[in-house]
Formats: sequence, C-alpha cells, structure tokens
Amino acid sequence: MGGQILGDRYEVDYQLGKKSGRWTLKAHHLDTQAEVILKVLFLDDHLDATDLRLFKREIDTLKLLSHPDTPRYVDYFEMAMPQDGSALVLVQTFVEGKSLAAYLAEDRCLSQGEAIAIAARVLAVLRELHTGTPPIIHRDIRPSNILLRANPNPHSADLALVDFGSVKSLNATTAAFTQVGIDGYIPPEQAGGRVLACSDLYALGATLAEALTGQSPNQLRSQGLRLEIENYAAVSPEFAQWLKQMLAPSLEHRWPSAQAALEALRQIT
Repeated sequence: MGGQILGDRYEVDYQLGKKSGRWTLKAHHLDTQAEVILKVLFLDDHLDATDLRLFKREIDTLKLLSHPDTPRYVDYFEMAMPQDGSALVLVQTFVEGKSLAAYLAEDRCLSQGEAIAIAARVLAVLRELHTGTPPIIHRDIRPSNILLRANPNPHSADLALVDFGSVKSLNATTAAFTQVGIDGYIPPEQAGGRVLACSDLYALGATLAEALTGQSPNQLRSQGLRLEIENYAAVSPEFAQWLKQMLAPSLEHRWPSAQAALEALRQIT
C-alpha cells in the first residue's frame, strides 16, 4: 500500500490500522511533505449508517478543534475505488508518539506523579472541549487514545488526546443514543444511552486506574479495587480520594466538570 497516491496529493507511507470498511493510513502531502493521517471509509453495501454518521461527525468536530494537544482538520475528499464504489477520506494532522496503551503493554505502570501529570494535561484539553460552542464530549477516552509525544516519557506529560470518531456535540442534558466506547471505560450513564461532560471524567479515571495498577477497568471493577485503589498502587490518600471521585458511579458524587477536577488535582502534591 505504501507509495499509493490518494486524492492526487497524498502519498501513503504505511497502514496504521484496518477494520471492516475502514483504513487508517500514515501519509504525506506531495508538495509540502507535511505528515498526515488519512482515515478512509468505504461507501459500499456493507456500510452501516451509524459508521457514516460518526465519520461525518468526526469531520465536523476536527474543524472546530484548535487545542495544541488534539489533532487538526486538514482536508476531506471522496475518491473512486479501483474495483467499484467510492470512499470518503478525512485528512488530519499527524501526531507522532507512543500510545499510553503501548507503554503499559511493556509491563509498566505509572507512578502517582506520572498519573497526575497526564491527568492534568488531559483535563486541560477536556476543559476546552466541554466549554466550547457547541460543547464536545469525546466519549472514548482510553489508553490507546492518549499519545505520549516524541519522547514517550509519561512524567513529561507531553501528550495528545486523539481519535475523535466517537464524539458527541451536545448540551449538558442531551441524551446520546449511539453506543460507543470500550466497556471497561464506559460510565453507567453512558452505558444507559446518556452522555454528559463528566462521562469523560469517568473514562479518564478508569484509564488512570489501569495505568497505576496494571489491571484493566473490568478487572478492577470485578475485584472491587476501584474503591480501594490505594491498596494496590503507591498513591497518597488525597490522590486516591480524587480518583475515586472521578470514578463515582453516581453523577452527584463525581467531579461536576473538568475544571473542578483540575483545580482539585492541583491541590495534591
């Protein structure tokens, strides 16, 4: 696949991912040599209406993003396929780095300091997304969607929040009827078909809990570790309590906003 030209201006370097009806490609612009990501959605008889809706929503969302820790919209076009049919192609900026999932797959865990640094950086992104016009809810925060840029050192917290294919633009009380996300990271209200800004906080909390303990959110929940994380990771009582509030199943006990969670986190040393 490397060397193919798409849209008359993007040369494919290599394939990053492949799912049914979708490709994710690393490429570069032929004239500017700018590195980009191509997300390709095939328009065929197997295309699900939900996939098309989420793909178009991702395009609209990327056009709104301006935070330095998120990818940016570059281009969009439709192309004919060699055999039959056509495909939609979303072009976004390339973010170089190693995912937190890949880091954890090397049998590593985060220290409290590293977890706090990552949490603060992601919360700063969420604060901007959640308070924008319209508010944007990511809905799929997990280790594979947090990229540690350049030098993959969690303590530096030079990271980017990526993959906006599941976002929802909504006000604070709107229901979201499309189920997305990985089970272990989904808060109770999102599993029930409703999503709020603080739903992203739960997902971030689940991500941090996994990164601190080396166990998936499903394992943590089944073992009851969510309520006693300080017994399974070297964390202070203050940080353990902060994380429990991120993971509170009931909305009234969870941090109400990214700003509130960030302010409380800054009080922890």
